[in-house]
Amino acid sequence: MWYSDLYRRHLLDMHIEDWNSEFLSEFSVEEYIVNLKKAQINYAMIYFQSHVGLCYFPTKTGTMHASLKKDPYMIKKLVDECHKNSIRVCGYYSLIYNTREHDKHPEWRMLSLDGKSSRGSKFEKERLDFASAKGARYGFCCPSNPEYREFVYRQIDEMLEFFDADAFFFDMPFWPHTCYCKYCREKYIGYTGHEMPDRVYNDTPEYYEITEFKYRAMGEFIQSVTDYVKKKRPDMPVEHNYAQSIASNSACGCGEEVNAACDYVGGDLYGSLYNHSFACKYFRSVSKNQPFEQMFSRCKPALWMHTLTKTTDEMKTALAVTMAHHGATLVIDAIDPIGTMDSRVYDRIGEVFEFQKPYEKYFSGKCIEDVGIYYGTRSRVNDDVHNSRECCRILGETLIRAHIPFGVTGSVSDISRYPVLIAPVLSRLEEKDNGRLAEYVENGGVLYISGCGNKRLVEELTGNTFERMTEEKNLYIAPTEENYDLFGGFTKKYPLTFVGFAPVMKKGDNCKVLATLTFPYTKPNELKFASIHSDPPGRASAIPALTVNSYGKGRVIWSALPIEAMEYAEYREIFLNIIESVSKPKYSLLSDAPHDVEIVSYKDENSFTVNVSVLCEESKSVPVVPFKIRIKTDAKPKRVTLLPSEEDVQFDFEDGYTAFKTRTLNIFDMYKIDM
Repeated sequence: MWYSDLYRRHLLDMHIEDWNSEFLSEFSVEEYIVNLKKAQINYAMIYFQSHVGLCYFPTKTGTMHASLKKDPYMIKKLVDECHKNSIRVCGYYSLIYNTREHDKHPEWRMLSLDGKSSRGSKFEKERLDFASAKGARYGFCCPSNPEYREFVYRQIDEMLEFFDADAFFFDMPFWPHTCYCKYCREKYIGYTGHEMPDRVYNDTPEYYEITEFKYRAMGEFIQSVTDYVKKKRPDMPVEHNYAQSIASNSACGCGEEVNAACDYVGGDLYGSLYNHSFACKYFRSVSKNQPFEQMFSRCKPALWMHTLTKTTDEMKTALAVTMAHHGATLVIDAIDPIGTMDSRVYDRIGEVFEFQKPYEKYFSGKCIEDVGIYYGTRSRVNDDVHNSRECCRILGETLIRAHIPFGVTGSVSDISRYPVLIAPVLSRLEEKDNGRLAEYVENGGVLYISGCGNKRLVEELTGNTFERMTEEKNLYIAPTEENYDLFGGFTKKYPLTFVGFAPVMKKGDNCKVLATLTFPYTKPNELKFASIHSDPPGRASAIPALTVNSYGKGRVIWSALPIEAMEYAEYREIFLNIIESVSKPKYSLLSDAPHDVEIVSYKDENSFTVNVSVLCEESKSVPVVPFKIRIKTDAKPKRVTLLPSEEDVQFDFEDGYTAFKTRTLNIFDMYKIDM
């Protein structure tokens, strides 16, 4: 595809109102183009419309931004100038979030249970009080409303006719809250055969049903938008913002259905560099085409700090994480309300992309992954740490710190290629993939699963039988004596502590118990206690906390409590000990690098590339002293070089591994092994 080698991307955030005549009054096509060229951008995402709902083109269906009426062709000129300068253009359009149309069309609004929308009530004082919250700036239009959907299609018609865009990006494909408008209620009856419940509580049949409704309803709308664009322009790539598949819980309804409507995926995500790496792995895995698109804000930490810009090293480090995964980076800037841009920002972005350019031609090959994290997007069932999103994120950090090559997969990706698959706390909403997970183990895979949210899967694969959940939340995992070595000093007397409710399971006939549950001296509803500050272990039990068993040709490890969700070093070590005791791995890559160095490697037909980046959160990067890398190549290579200079690197070959020592690492390096 034409976008396959466009790795330097840009978006200028333009969610600007027009009640003040100064807003966007100084917008300049010439300034915009100069800055894009200065930043070495080859793919620009340009606003055709915004969350405000104002359009940046002459529109018969919506409302044009007042400041652009003096020159209605201004953004069209910008698009044309981009093309003259060999910059491809992706048009930006905001779905769901449309404040102007929300205000104009009360019948289009998403409604809460009490019949109110995000922008208040019919009573002026209450509305103004509510508006003091920033959330009231956003008006939500419901995708179940047929008139709103038709409005979106007509706007697409107008944009396709007016702009010579190369692609489209649609933002906000998720539910900001559960909508109780009449169209959602009617659709719910059509899907389920009964009324939408008014009150929904976590971990109830109603919760899972309404969550599945959101996935399905949002997916149908998003697919209809893609289909409409493709009907008019079959060759036009379409991307929907997939950030909420990682950033939010299942209630947002952004999952595989949204990904299915994308030619490639991407999104704007915030948080640690470990989160960034996890997102890159997931996006790369599920994207139909490469490169995936990872967005980050030039503002620190995000756009709400309008005048605080990330340092050059902070930008390079964020860029390096995406580079290591062969993704495209889209840098988000924010326009000044009057329409100007800070040119100093573009000097910095240009310097950062100059750093990337020499490496782009090496972004190829199949990523080497020994372990797969099965990320259940439908298992983000609450905001507790013990959901799929948080468990997988922490698990990813554990594997990076241990330098274990891994990928992130899920229900739409191939799982058969992973010798070991880790599937934390899956919920019942993942049951549609149970057969594939069972087949994976039956064919010889090693699968780790935790919790009992997906009871059918756990019972089928382990032979254990669910009885109830514990009353106690402060629990302990007590290893059996023969497994003390796996638990790093924790024993039956001094078991591993854990906060979280656990399933009480009856052990299956063919399971080996590695650890059992231990309870505090007293139950939660008792006033008496043993220790005033805590609930130390006091009641041992035979209830399985950790089991392992055979299933077909493979093995299943099950943990009642998600040990992988804990960020303390002791838990990370115990978790890896358990996995490795069953899988007996021979990893494709080994290293003595520091914990905050990530190593991602690829195999081409006649070579390997090894990407190393340091996940440093400091404003000034901290150099890392040289370390050793051993990568399984089976045969002795002809040459190892440092890219892009192609400087020779001394190496050894022993026991099927090529070993070499890196130079001092400053943010990012790439090595090539020619076979």
